[in-house]
Amino acid sequence: MDVESLKAYDDQFKKAYESGEKYEFTIKLSDIIEICPRHKQEREQYRRFIRFLKSKNITMNLVSRKKGHKDLSENKLKDESYGKKECQKADD
Repeated sequence: MDVESLKAYDDQFKKAYESGEKYEFTIKLSDIIEICPRHKQEREQYRRFIRFLKSKNITMNLVSRKKGHKDLSENKLKDESYGKKECQKADD
């Protein structure tokens, strides 16, 4: 469902996801919460999704206006074991 929501939101994402092309984009946390809601409205809720997208050659960078929050992207995730579990498929 998250992938389909992002496809509807961003045509370049859709093209890259379907073709396997490399794509990198930055999105506000407030926007991703609306597009791909989670139980908790926290950036850490998107770690698995970011790793899943990275496996598809897509880098999603989350930015927040909260003071002290760092950008959350594949390159900045410190817990390497976090994404070891199988990511949910797009239609889950």
